[in-house]
Amino acid sequence: MAMFAECSDCSDWPPLVDADDMQSFNSQFDLLGRLIDATEVRHRAISNNIANVNTPNYRRIDVEFEQQLARELSSQSNSDSTAITTKPEIVQTSGLTARADGNNVDIDREIGQLNKNAMLQQTYVQLLSTYLDQMRLAITGQ
Repeated sequence: MAMFAECSDCSDWPPLVDADDMQSFNSQFDLLGRLIDATEVRHRAISNNIANVNTPNYRRIDVEFEQQLARELSSQSNSDSTAITTKPEIVQTSGLTARADGNNVDIDREIGQLNKNAMLQQTYVQLLSTYLDQMRLAITGQ
């Protein structure tokens, strides 16, 4: 606001950017970024599972994120906080039947999960791109 330093009548002007809109932008931007990060971590976990499909005693790993995020977002609806603190967490998958060699990775399941994860990541990136295009259009007016 340095350019208005000499303006004595400017103190009652509305702010140039609504703080609630900016906070909403930041939280949506942060949410999409976190979702993209989670798909990247999940892609590495699935790739690791596929690479170890024939490794004796290997246990399948997965990423927990969406349920934790949903819990955090529902608890935030009761508060003023909008910062997202949930991070993807790599965990061993329990309850799967192991083969005779002790490995519990099912290659068909992994390929299906890889395809699903790739589509989710593509969707999140496209949403983020569209959101940034809208912001650019709002800023430049073109």
